[in-house]
Order: sequence, then structure tokens, then C-alpha cells
Amino acid sequence: MVEIIEKFIPLRLPAEERVSMLLAQIPSRLRYRNYFYQLVDPRGQWALVEQILRMVARGEEGLNGATFVVFPEVSVPFQYKDDLVEIIQKDFPLNTVTIAGFEHITLRQFWQLLAEYDAHNVEAHRLILDRMNRAEAERPVNWCLVAVKDDHGDLRCFVEAKTHPFFGEEFLDQPRDLYRGQYLYLFRSQPAPLSFVVLICLDYIYRDRHGSNILTIIRKANEMYYRERQPLDLLFVIQCNPKPEHQVFQDTAVGFYGEHLIFTPGVKHATTILLNTSSETRVEGVAEDSGGFGHSAVLAHKSRRLPATAVAEYSTDQPGGGPVARLRFGAETRLYHLDVSLLHERDPRTSRSPVKILSVHGMRAGQWRKLEGEEIISGVSSREELD
Repeated sequence: MVEIIEKFIPLRLPAEERVSMLLAQIPSRLRYRNYFYQLVDPRGQWALVEQILRMVARGEEGLNGATFVVFPEVSVPFQYKDDLVEIIQKDFPLNTVTIAGFEHITLRQFWQLLAEYDAHNVEAHRLILDRMNRAEAERPVNWCLVAVKDDHGDLRCFVEAKTHPFFGEEFLDQPRDLYRGQYLYLFRSQPAPLSFVVLICLDYIYRDRHGSNILTIIRKANEMYYRERQPLDLLFVIQCNPKPEHQVFQDTAVGFYGEHLIFTPGVKHATTILLNTSSETRVEGVAEDSGGFGHSAVLAHKSRRLPATAVAEYSTDQPGGGPVARLRFGAETRLYHLDVSLLHERDPRTSRSPVKILSVHGMRAGQWRKLEGEEIISGVSSREELD
């Protein structure tokens, strides 16, 4: 069973009832070599990621107000990890959380990361050391970095490995199987009450109804709620998923928000962020399908009342007819700047939306630009107008 490690981080939000986030729905181009998925053009991919980081650092379009900056699964080259950390440390504003999905590395390299960032990963490092099997040192690891620049300007780097065994469980030969992470972090801020969890793609789905990550998170959130009246606020799921709307994801969302389980107080007002790579993603061995990737989404319980909307860039619905309200984005390469309300409106007469879309950015001639009203409503008219 995966262990949940609580981490307290000093964050001060601009306003306690809302949180701003920048979601980077960008492409990845991956090749499969010796059981590892790695980026075809690390330098080009880093240029794309760095451009977004610099936009946040400079505060373009108000992006320096984003508390969370999120990149998808396997979208950041491992060789530029130190560059990413340096930009955050030197140039990012205080009270920011960067969630970055990196390309695969070996288990040996993952151990080295835990040692490098031992100051903030000490429990996880000890857990891994106690269960270390050196015969598995070359096993592939799908992992993410959560870099927190706190209210004091200190940088705290946390590393997580994907806990789901990936497609390897479908094969007889063990080397195809990814390393299975043994822990998840539950982050909790202290000056402002905020809690969140980060999952990597398939870590979100049920393994079974008795021992899944989702059930473990629900139980932990309920324990936290009954002990301190603090619920889980945000659940981030970063993906490189050619089937972002597969039935298993909808089933998990429905269960999380209370149809398969009781409507539990620890998570019933949580907001779930499903961030996928864009439709320009190409993965060796996966058939090209222009509609396969993309469609990042924001989920909440239907009682939180997302207004009915259907325009070119986004729409709202209730997937599967369950207790889930969804804000669904398109498949193109985009930056989505959102404002998410943390407080549930208890007055049944209110119609205030829990999510506000502050801006949508597209790529033109290698540069990000903010889409204007008619483009968002009717779509971009030509490929040349918006690359």
C-alpha cells in the first residue's frame, strides 16, 4: 500500500478564498529505448518550458500571480532539471508551487535525487533506503518534481515516483515494468489553509476498490478533516495520456465525488485538475490520432455549479451523468490561466462559479500570445493565424 507523507509548507495566498494557476498543455515528442520513454529533442523541449518559466518570472499577462505552475507528465528534459530549479530559485515570486513531470530516469538516478534533496524528502529517502533493492537500479522511473518557493523565499524540492506499474503489467517480461513508487506527498500550507496532492496519470485510477491510491487519499483527507476540519483542496493529475477520457478515469472521478463511495467530507469540495499534453504529442509506438491527447480538465462536485458553457476553447458538462461537473478544454497547445475558489458556497441561492478562466494563450510563430474574445468563442480560423 502506498504511504502518504504529510509535508507542511509556509505559503501565503493572495486571497485565502481563491488560488491562481497556470496549466501548460504543451506537446511532448517521445521515443522508446531500452524500456525508457525519453524526449526526442531535449534542447527544443527545454526552450519551450523555459519560455513559459520566463513569462511567469517576468509577470507577463499577470502570470506572476499564479500560485501553481504545472507541466504535464514526461514533458521536461531531465538534463535541464538544475536549470529549472535555478530559474525558480532566482526569478520566481514568493509563494509559488511548480509541478513538473520529467522524462524517465533510472532508479539509481531517483535514489540520487532523494539524496540530493534529502533535507525536504527525509521520510521518503529513509523509506526507500529501507526497501532498496540494488538489483533494480536500472529500472525505469516515471517521476515528477514539486518545487515550492515559500513565503520566506526558501526553495523546497520534493520528488515523487509514479506508483502505477504502467503498461508493463500487461507483459510477461519484467523489464517492461516501471518502478512502483511507494509514497505520495500530502502538502499542507500553514499561514493560509491549503492542502493538495500530486498524482502522475494512472496513479489516479483504481487498482481495486480496497487498496487504490484514490481510496487512500480519501481516507487520509477524511482523517485530516475530522481531526482539524481541514479538507483536501486540490488534486493535481499530470498526464501524457492518449486516452484522457477513458472510462476508467470517469469511473474514478465519479467514485471520488461520491457515487461509488459515500459523499465524504474530506474531499467533497476538492477541485481536481487533469493536465494532459497537447494533441501535437507524438509517442513512438502509439498510433497518431489528432484527437488522442489534450483535453485537460477541471473537475468538481456538481453541487459547486459550473455554468453551462460551450465555446471553441472550452466547454462544461457532467461526464457519464455522474456527480461530477467538468470544465473541458480543447486539444491544442495552450496555456490556461485559471482562478479556483477554495471555499464552497453554502448558500444554495448562489450561482457563483468555482472556476474563473483568466486567460488562454496560444502559440504563434514560436511565441505565446493571449487569445481574444472571438478567437476563444469561435476558434482560430487558420493554421497560419495560430501555429
